[in-house]
Amino acid sequence: MRFTSALSLVLAVPAIALVACGQPKTVTRTGADSAEGGDLSGYWNDIDANLVAKEMIGDALSNPWASNYQQEHGGSKPVVKLMGVIKRTDDRNVNTDYFAKQLERQLLNSGRVRVVAAWGQDNINVVEKARQSEHASDDSVKSQGNEQGADFTLQTVVNSQNETDGEGKSVRAYLVNMELVNVETNEKVWIGEKMIRKVVDQAKTSW
Repeated sequence: MRFTSALSLVLAVPAIALVACGQPKTVTRTGADSAEGGDLSGYWNDIDANLVAKEMIGDALSNPWASNYQQEHGGSKPVVKLMGVIKRTDDRNVNTDYFAKQLERQLLNSGRVRVVAAWGQDNINVVEKARQSEHASDDSVKSQGNEQGADFTLQTVVNSQNETDGEGKSVRAYLVNMELVNVETNEKVWIGEKMIRKVVDQAKTSW
């Protein structure tokens, strides 16, 4: 019994030493718009979300609908409301909230349009104004019925199509479709599409 315990202890010591001597974790801080690190898995990531938002919003605002609206409305910028991001893919890496915020940021920072609270977020102010109507002072309460209505809605859908040969090689494709719709006339003024396609080659482990 003592021999078995001693043998176990002898075998355990090298294992503990091996773990203790393992390579330390390193963390590299990068800029928010950096692509350093690239793709770790081939799935949708922050680089994809940032890239698609920048390119597609840039394309949308380069089309004449915004300038046409300003000409027809005395120079007033069109008001855009983001209707969220619909995910039609089982890829859990597609974070719709993150992507939606990148779209809003690109819209607002462009200076070409005005942006109102997105679908779902707009209820926050409705609740706050209702609370203020009972509890805020008369000179600070915000009245109901003065919200800025949207002139256009931005609707976004993310799809994916994956394929694998079963031997370590796979293709992951993401298709993002966006449409800008005139709220008053229901007319589509811009349709955009962006595909990201990645080929992942997982080397087999050899022993």
